[in-house]
Amino acid sequence: MSATPPLRRKNLVVLRAGDGSLHPGWIAQPNRDFDIFVSYYGKQPGLHQESADYYEHRPGPKWPCIAELLQAHPQLLEQYDAFWFPDDDLAAGTETLNRMFALFHGHALALAQPALTADSYYSWKAVLQNPAYILRHVDFVEVMAPLFDRHALRVCLPTFSQSRSGWGLDWVWPSLVSRGRDAAVAIIDATPVKHTRPLGGDLYKNNPELNPALDEAKLVKLYGLGSRRSTARLVLHSVVSQQRPDWLTRLSLALRRLNAQRRFKRAQRKAAPTA
Repeated sequence: MSATPPLRRKNLVVLRAGDGSLHPGWIAQPNRDFDIFVSYYGKQPGLHQESADYYEHRPGPKWPCIAELLQAHPQLLEQYDAFWFPDDDLAAGTETLNRMFALFHGHALALAQPALTADSYYSWKAVLQNPAYILRHVDFVEVMAPLFDRHALRVCLPTFSQSRSGWGLDWVWPSLVSRGRDAAVAIIDATPVKHTRPLGGDLYKNNPELNPALDEAKLVKLYGLGSRRSTARLVLHSVVSQQRPDWLTRLSLALRRLNAQRRFKRAQRKAAPTA
């Protein structure tokens, strides 16, 4: 681990990054509310190091390598409150990710993911953004971009090395962390990210020995989730809806904007030099 962040932030992004990682866009704006640990799996020494608060080089598939990383640096689980494990082909801005973490904490979630934009490549239609909602409480979070609180991560960490491809983990995690609390797991619609590349990508190209279907079959059997996986249906428990202001509030805001514009123009006229 090559650096120590100068500020105490409570959120950590752990990224398995290839050569074409899109994460520079995540940190392009100021005042980010998260640190970033880049775990590079490519072959160019030091690539992406300048854009990381922590950095390492570790070849291999995503989830077993993240398990190794966290086992090698157990202090991270004490230093941070929330942990995001996105794929490196997600496009998002700093403000979007700041708000994602804020909603995660504000709604006391244990496990979540940002929704995907409507123009994303996707496996599950249910994870595409629904603009009517801030978030949806569900029983499924995809391995593409899961977000854990500290307790949920500790509970789920042993599973990371049980599926080399990651298949099946998205069914197991909600069953481990929800424990009857339907509001523990969510898709956050208010902060969508764009999945920019076709499914598969570097994972299967760099690890041709992977057998995703077998990984998933073993995992759902191990955790007794075969019946759930056979239906492959997301269960929607509840939603938090976007709220449009009533007409009186909208009128008041419009008048405030109009008055502010008039004051600004008057101030400009007063400040203008006289002939």
